[in-house]
Amino acid sequence: MIVFVYGSLKKGKKLSHFLKNAKFLGEAITCKPYPLILSKSKWYPYLLDKNDGFKIKGEVYKINYNILKKLDRLEETPFYYYRKQICVKLNNKPIKAWCYFKRKPIKYKKRELLKEF
Repeated sequence: MIVFVYGSLKKGKKLSHFLKNAKFLGEAITCKPYPLILSKSKWYPYLLDKNDGFKIKGEVYKINYNILKKLDRLEETPFYYYRKQICVKLNNKPIKAWCYFKRKPIKYKKRELLKEF
């Protein structure tokens, strides 16, 4: 299965070790725009499942079921984040990838929207 990551799981970020046994497929961008905002601590971003904001830059990995379950635990799925398949462009070709979205709604209109983290 394929996963799109946009925050602290990316290469060089603090949680990248969770993907050490995954196959890096490349950098990608979402097919449609989403709001990406920083947490109040500014340590990690939230992606919101709204048709707003920017197309988000991230990374795509091929993962197995064991890595998926570890990511679900890390992201506290389905309580804090939920996982959904979205369209991302990898090498300019659209593909489906799993992505994590913040579960609880956030008032984000007055916050800075990011293109990448």
